[in-house]
Amino acid sequence: MMVLAEFEEPVSTTEGGKKKKAKITGTPDVQRFKQQREFSLLQECVTIQESLPFVAVDALDVMAYKKVARFLNMVGLLAEHLQIHTNKDFRFNYHHRYLAPTPQFFPFGFDVAVIRQAREAQEKPGVKFNDVTHTYTDEIRNAAEAFLKEVDSSMTKIASEIEPRLKNDFQTGLKRFKLELKEDIELFDKMWMDFESKFVKARHDIMCKVFEPIDKLVTVEIALAQAEERRDIETKQRLENEFVAVIEDFTNTMFPDTKAEKFPADVIPLAEACIFYESKCDEQWLHQAKYLINDYMELRIYITKIPEERLNPELKENAQLTRLLKQFHGSVIAARDALDFVSRLPKLIHAKTADWMAKKLLEPDLRYIQKTAALALSEGIH
Repeated sequence: MMVLAEFEEPVSTTEGGKKKKAKITGTPDVQRFKQQREFSLLQECVTIQESLPFVAVDALDVMAYKKVARFLNMVGLLAEHLQIHTNKDFRFNYHHRYLAPTPQFFPFGFDVAVIRQAREAQEKPGVKFNDVTHTYTDEIRNAAEAFLKEVDSSMTKIASEIEPRLKNDFQTGLKRFKLELKEDIELFDKMWMDFESKFVKARHDIMCKVFEPIDKLVTVEIALAQAEERRDIETKQRLENEFVAVIEDFTNTMFPDTKAEKFPADVIPLAEACIFYESKCDEQWLHQAKYLINDYMELRIYITKIPEERLNPELKENAQLTRLLKQFHGSVIAARDALDFVSRLPKLIHAKTADWMAKKLLEPDLRYIQKTAALALSEGIH
């Protein structure tokens, strides 16, 4: 970008050659303004702009992005000083409910991540998550190209309007300068928000596809918990089977090697039946059924917390999720003989009348098991 001279207050020198702060120049209102934070922001804008890259065409490394982020931060703070407020609810509304981190709504500011994502949309056919490429539309790619060019011209214009006014002590008047600066930043803000709102909607559509299996799990788990609360056993067992089917399919997608061994039917109803028919099962089968129920409940509790704790869209990067999926898969496969045995006994729904297994009932026990296991591990380390 065009190089602008850095503004500096004149500095006088004492007889000993030491520099001392020069007298603040300008009209009384300008002198007061020079002692406010807003004036420092103006100086910073001019200084940073000297080395800003062209975001539309230059190669942008980490340092380049840091410089752009710093300039955008200064412009955002100036917008706040100038009382420029626009509706930015879309930043919260179109942040996917499962996407980490939890969205932070800022009433002002311009995030450099938007520049990074616009470059990505312009340069690549799409964005890749979980080995699947999700393409942006031509409309979004064209909008990204136009946006980056507008950002370059707007950043240059804002800094070039500020620099001469700093040099001449706002000779056209401080009030007029602020009005003109406000107009420039309002135009920048509108241009930025028009693109960002359009882009976050497109990004949200992609995130909906990325998190589709997670949404299925969360939705089924909620319905299952409600059925347990109502003691609607027939619905509970149907949803248990649906939940396990979604888990199996998701696990097969995440870890293709798990496709070799299929889950038996009625996994959770049969695991509960093992406990009910305890006297008919040998000790190993009973042990396997208990492990299976423990891993099932741990997985359900984790899924319940996803909307609050959020996930990385690269689903394999979520260590606890992948551990629980593998753990549950292994428990199901290990318990197949036990499940097969009780499948030949009278169906549980016809034999059992009370004390049905439910997450709310077993969650305290699971927390106790996890706590004691953690303590045992800690003592073993020490």
